[in-house]
Amino acid sequence: MSSYTSKTYKNGAVILKPQGFLDGNNVNLIITVSDMKLFEQKKIKSVEIILTNVISINLNAARFLNDVFEHFYKNNMECFIVNPTKNVKDIFLRLNDRFFNIIENESVAEVFCQENDGDFEKTIYLYSDDIENKNMILYYLIKKGYSPIVLNSKNEIDEKRESNPDAIFIEKSVVSKISNRVVSFTKENMVFFYLDGFLDADFTNNFDIEYFRRSLIIGFRVFVFDCEYVKSLNIHAVRYLAKLAVESAEYGALLCIVGLKTKEINENILVDMEDSGYLFFKNIEEFNKSEEVKEVLQDVSVVNSKKKRGLTKESINLLPYFINATVESIELMTGITAKKEKPAISELKFDYTKNSYIASSVGFYGDLDGVLVLVFSENLTKNVAQILLGENVENKEELHDVVGEFANIIVGNVKANLSKQSKKIDLTLPRVFGNIENLLNIVKEKKGAEVKFYFEEEEFYFFLTR
Repeated sequence: MSSYTSKTYKNGAVILKPQGFLDGNNVNLIITVSDMKLFEQKKIKSVEIILTNVISINLNAARFLNDVFEHFYKNNMECFIVNPTKNVKDIFLRLNDRFFNIIENESVAEVFCQENDGDFEKTIYLYSDDIENKNMILYYLIKKGYSPIVLNSKNEIDEKRESNPDAIFIEKSVVSKISNRVVSFTKENMVFFYLDGFLDADFTNNFDIEYFRRSLIIGFRVFVFDCEYVKSLNIHAVRYLAKLAVESAEYGALLCIVGLKTKEINENILVDMEDSGYLFFKNIEEFNKSEEVKEVLQDVSVVNSKKKRGLTKESINLLPYFINATVESIELMTGITAKKEKPAISELKFDYTKNSYIASSVGFYGDLDGVLVLVFSENLTKNVAQILLGENVENKEELHDVVGEFANIIVGNVKANLSKQSKKIDLTLPRVFGNIENLLNIVKEKKGAEVKFYFEEEEFYFFLTR
């Protein structure tokens, strides 16, 4: 039996530490109805249950806690199970629709459960052999203002533990929910959105439309709505999805619905969605074989937005914070001091035929909105890869991954620098370009702040636009 549960309140979080065995008879003592009301009155942002002293838990107890977490989740409270044993973790993973995240220890929990105020100094290393989970963790931490370094093997994380034991290491955590927003991640230059439950009027509040719009602006052209766990959707959700289709049509983007159980959906609703431009696929395997998807992925130079928007005065005033965070990140990773040419307000134009380049674009929105484009010479990318991965990298796909991960680090530092100026922004995940001509077509006729740098002899272009 669970004999005692301590409660501690800290920085908008409540931390609970039960003991003993948890089953259907005693689990309701951990969080009572009175506790639930009190947490809402205190405007608690996160609920952490530390399981260090819990010996075992049965499935009924796990289901009860998940029901409580669902209530919190719908009231904008994030929930975390922290430091479970392997057996306890396996019980929680048996739940199909989890309203909580599983965090491997209390040090990692401090990162997940607290906003980064810009003073966080420890290095964060991330490794997961589950690519989907890795991307969700990465997105989660970047949204909170952190800049994790992604490692690609178990050996790497073991080596980093020896050389930097004070760092934060994330390798066994599982992210199931990111606030009550629709979860998204990028894969092979496509944006995936994970939808679940009942899609109704609340869907419009939980979907980050600015993230979607920024993703269009920076060059993503295939958007996948994974609906495997969607139970039903009504006319409110359909109208909202149709609105997304209208906005994406201006950019020539392709919107796909994957895994929706159509037998349970009104046929008229499906016709409306098809008429608005959605393609339907039974599963991800069918989607991956689609020639239409492959065609769109090969040609990202299609329609650019007709809306021409210049940089605001505020963006120009904050330009040094963008540039400094970018340069500091590259100098730190390469050990090379940057040489800078004079900034100019112009279109992004350079001769990309004389050298090999890899680029990334990242959208941001909030107190400021815009697009940050980073163009690396291939040799500079290799230098960064040597630092990030600890080995020489020649493979193009691996170099593209390095640019994407490094762009995450840079924009995370930008976000932290801006937070010191009381400016809060949210970020899209990066879109990586191996074909620079495609990138230039995306930002065609857009004026912005361009700065050319040299790291020794290697070129790097910084371009900030809207």
